[in-house]
Amino acid sequence: MIESKETTALHVTALILLTSPFYLNDFASILIKEWRPWLLVDYLGVKLFPLLVTFWLIRRKKMRPVEFGLAPQNLASFCVVFLVVTLIGTIIDQNGYQLITKLPGYPALGDMPEITIPAWNWLDLTLGLLLVGILEELIFRGFMHTFISRYTENSFIIVTISAVTFGLIHWSLGLHAVLVTSIIGAVFMIAYLITRSLPAIMLAHFAINFIDFAGVVPKSIFKLF
Repeated sequence: MIESKETTALHVTALILLTSPFYLNDFASILIKEWRPWLLVDYLGVKLFPLLVTFWLIRRKKMRPVEFGLAPQNLASFCVVFLVVTLIGTIIDQNGYQLITKLPGYPALGDMPEITIPAWNWLDLTLGLLLVGILEELIFRGFMHTFISRYTENSFIIVTISAVTFGLIHWSLGLHAVLVTSIIGAVFMIAYLITRSLPAIMLAHFAINFIDFAGVVPKSIFKLF
């Protein structure tokens, strides 16, 4: 697709503004050991800032909501996509690390500090993880698809690039985390290419994270090994 220099510059700038906070945020996991400043950096950097950039792009009509994957979906399709993506994503999340445990890599460089106040912990496990699901899907599926498809319609290339860029935002957690989240990211993008609607995938993304972190749903029911 032939674009004006202004349009290309806009989308490249949007790509940098929307994705770079996710890569930089991992430095907080390495350098910050107390949960209060960690949460402040996390919510300002990879929640509020990308949300404001997305809102500005849509509000100023630089991009349309559908270019971020915000498209309607009938209830039956929504429920099927949510359940299937949640199940597949959770099975990969709960079994993937064991399958690649013998692969060489590097250990986790840092992690999120433990939140010691229960109310704040549950706020982060609910609202925080919901925002993670919404924003990461808006950017690494919706926007990323719009950006890549300007240069190629090849589904394999779109899925691969989006999966790798998504996996790499988890770089501080070690190579195995990058690989597993890349595979899950590929599942998300495949689902998006089929439906061209993100809300069900956003909710599935939240559910996968909630199952992994909240300790409410027994992880054992998803273990295959």
